[in-house]
Amino acid sequence: MRYTLFSTPILSPTLRVLSKITLKLIRWRVTGELPKGQKKYVLIAAPHTSNWDFFLFVLAVSVLQFQPSVLIKSTLFIGPLGWLLRYCGGIPVNRTQPTSLVNHIASLFQERDEFVLLITPEGTRRPNSKWKLGFHHVATTAEVPILVVYVDSTTRTIGIEGLIEPSSDPEADLQELKQFFDTKSGLKPKNYAS
Repeated sequence: MRYTLFSTPILSPTLRVLSKITLKLIRWRVTGELPKGQKKYVLIAAPHTSNWDFFLFVLAVSVLQFQPSVLIKSTLFIGPLGWLLRYCGGIPVNRTQPTSLVNHIASLFQERDEFVLLITPEGTRRPNSKWKLGFHHVATTAEVPILVVYVDSTTRTIGIEGLIEPSSDPEADLQELKQFFDTKSGLKPKNYAS
């Protein structure tokens, strides 16, 4: 088994306690539950409007006790930073070949007994109405569901909405997801566009 920040003995339970305390101190909460019995899925999270989203995400993941993976550009995986990124669940990717990337990620789903891939469909923290469909292509190719997770600063909530099965119409699925996320407010609402 490969240890990550969220599975290392002693460190992981300590991080979980500290995360619960921190969430209480900053008056945020995690709602919803991870899908029971579902060990493989693409997790999409939005609105992604601030660097602080990562901090909230680490707290939520620690409290929920699961090990997500995140795609990170391969140029950052140098020396000790590379080790740290892998330890936090990072997977190095070369973004110049998007088609082979989808197939590569789909093969990771086939190879592993448990695999959760976190993707922010906006692709940036700036306003962007052209969301990326990579999450849908990966889920369809790997034949796994999509878990919808949101950040809502008005209710101070990191919420798990639930699983959806990707349809054969990615654009229609994306429009439905955008309508849902439009009801949520990111940490910096001016950075959100759908």
